[in-house]
Amino acid sequence: MITNPDLRKPKIKPYLHQISFNCIEKLVECIGKFNKDEIDCDTLYKIQKQILTDEIEDEEFLEFAIENFSEMMGYIATGRINIRIHRDIEGNMWFGVG
Repeated sequence: MITNPDLRKPKIKPYLHQISFNCIEKLVECIGKFNKDEIDCDTLYKIQKQILTDEIEDEEFLEFAIENFSEMMGYIATGRINIRIHRDIEGNMWFGVG
């Protein structure tokens, strides 16, 4: 029986994070509230950050998603909901859609 919890953790960082449909729905709902003037810009940012923090465990993916939120919302606005964050072996990240 393996009792060392570190043995279960992958040593290699993931190269892909799929944004879940549930997360996208929450982000769209949040933007809708902002567009209807139900929340202000600061509240919008805090809610978006919390939604993404709940969704993404990897700190680098999370930081990328927060810093490039408007780009991700651009994909969502055009109807693309199969959104992934990619990372290459050099650490460069970008959004990709399927």
